[in-house]
Amino acid sequence: MSTENKIHKFKVKLQKLQSWTIAPLPKSFKIQAVHAFGRTPIIATTNENTWSTSLWTEKSGITMIAIPKKVRAGIEAPSFIDISFVYDYDRFG
Repeated sequence: MSTENKIHKFKVKLQKLQSWTIAPLPKSFKIQAVHAFGRTPIIATTNENTWSTSLWTEKSGITMIAIPKKVRAGIEAPSFIDISFVYDYDRFG
C-alpha cells in the first residue's frame, strides 16, 4: 500500500512546546519535508475532530503535529490521545 493513501495512527502523549500543544510522533516515524519551513501537509483526526494541518520536524529530530485548543476539547498535556492522519500533498500544490 502506498504511504500516500495510508492512514497513520498513533497513541501519543501531548507535550507543551512554548505556547503550542503538540503530539510528538514516535521517533521511528520519519518524513521528508515537502514545503517551506519543513512542513508536510496532512489531514489529522483526534477526538472526532478533523482538520488540515502539517507535520514538521524540529531541530531535535522530533516529528510533530500541533493540536489546536478547539480540537483538544479540554484535553491538555501530558494526557494521551489517539491521533490519525493521511497525507494531503495537493493542498499546497
